[in-house]
Amino acid sequence: MSTETKDTKETKACPVTFSSIFGYSKKDDKVDAKKTSIRRFPWKAFGGLALVTIAILLSIFLSIFIVIKLPFKIIGGGLWIVLKVLFWPISLIASLFKSSPKPLIPETTTLTCINTMELQGWEVLTLLPGSDGNPAAVKYTLNSPTPHALSVVDIDYRDTRVDILSNGKYYGSTSDFALNKTEFCGEDLNKCIAQGFSTGTVIIPGGKQDVELSWSGKDVFPGTDKIVWGGDRKRRVMWKKDLCL
Repeated sequence: MSTETKDTKETKACPVTFSSIFGYSKKDDKVDAKKTSIRRFPWKAFGGLALVTIAILLSIFLSIFIVIKLPFKIIGGGLWIVLKVLFWPISLIASLFKSSPKPLIPETTTLTCINTMELQGWEVLTLLPGSDGNPAAVKYTLNSPTPHALSVVDIDYRDTRVDILSNGKYYGSTSDFALNKTEFCGEDLNKCIAQGFSTGTVIIPGGKQDVELSWSGKDVFPGTDKIVWGGDRKRRVMWKKDLCL
């Protein structure tokens, strides 16, 4: 019985590996990377939360500010009205001693109008409220080689006077009068003049003239220049134009 001997070297794998000794493997790399990604701080979520928080705080602050300020505003408005009512008599008395405004000085002219040609016969001119509450000025433009005469008479009730300007220069006013809103003359010119209503004629130079008729009445609230309209929100006068020859 023969026995065969084989000189063979068997290579056996080392039962202990490098990674098992030091506790490290590729699998551990993946786990650590996963843990790191999980632990990363959520900046985007934090930023959104911060903006929402700021917006809420601002809205709360604004609401508190409005709630606190509103009562003071109401109280302040009430006090202002009360003070205005209390001091109104004082201001009224002070206005009585206030110096009257300087009278308008008409342009110095030597214009005469002996012979005339009628441009416009007597017509009713109605003055209506303007943007400031007083009667609005009436304007017209006339371009003539010679001067023209503008005549105006107050009608209805004795309460209206008219200032006449042209190209921004003052040329005169209708006559002074005693305010009396019970005096009535309608459209009867002779009766109006006889009862002392305001009337007058102003001569405007030749050339292109932008003429303006402005209300200058006396029926105003004390201490102001604001008209007391009464029932009718209008004032009427009659006017005519003549060309000077």
